[in-house]
Amino acid sequence: MGALLAVCFAAGVGLLVLGLAREPQSLEIGAWSARLFARRDSLPLAPALLGGLSAVLALIAALLVWSLVGVPVLALAASVAGAYVPVVWARRAGERARRERERAWPAALAQLADALEAGIAFPAAVALLGEAGPVPLRAEFTSFQARLRAAGLEVALDGLARAGERTSDTVALLLRAGLLELPAGRLAPLLRELSEVLGERFEAREKARTRASSLQVEAAVLALSPIVLLLLLGAASPGYLNAYRTTAGTIVAVVGGSLIFGCYLLMRRLGRIPEPRRTRSTR
Repeated sequence: MGALLAVCFAAGVGLLVLGLAREPQSLEIGAWSARLFARRDSLPLAPALLGGLSAVLALIAALLVWSLVGVPVLALAASVAGAYVPVVWARRAGERARRERERAWPAALAQLADALEAGIAFPAAVALLGEAGPVPLRAEFTSFQARLRAAGLEVALDGLARAGERTSDTVALLLRAGLLELPAGRLAPLLRELSEVLGERFEAREKARTRASSLQVEAAVLALSPIVLLLLLGAASPGYLNAYRTTAGTIVAVVGGSLIFGCYLLMRRLGRIPEPRRTRSTR
């Protein structure tokens, strides 16, 4: 256990030094909050319910582990794990929703180009997408059509850009250029070309996500291995856990668990696919 803590501590210090050596970046609070709350509708539960679920699962996990082994630090670790599970679940659900939207944009743009080439007016083409377009984007185009009828094209495009995604920003910029700023009557070919570019970008990002998922699984296995090993040793020899019931043992276990969890988060960060920067800022 001492060797494992030393390795985790050395890895944490090395990664910390490596992070400090990087070029500092400014913290954009506005952009961060926009990314956090822009797609709140993609969350499986409301934030308040999600926080309540985390608290309930943390209490249940802590009581369960305490009843089994009676070690305070393990009960604390179980409570942290129980509180973290809903966060991971919500993050995965939101990521799946974003990926479905990203997958649907090329088909939606190709359908919009087909409608324009068939001679359908732009408002009618948008209404058609709201009724028969890709399912993840039907609500988006229905809202776009409502804003278009109520307040005009400028407000409708601003609402599309407020979705907080790079793809919607790009589409809004293209539509603004083709319909307002430089109306040349060749919007359909541009939409079809953008559809092909977005499709290729989605395929490339899917390959990168596949490689990153394997690193995330490895991080979870490495983080859980020492905890499972400790529990197995405690089951085989109950007296082995007595050292962790003392104050000094609790402090050592908390420090070791914190280092393990920190290394797990750093490995997940290293394996995360960075989201591309938005093409415009929100208004």
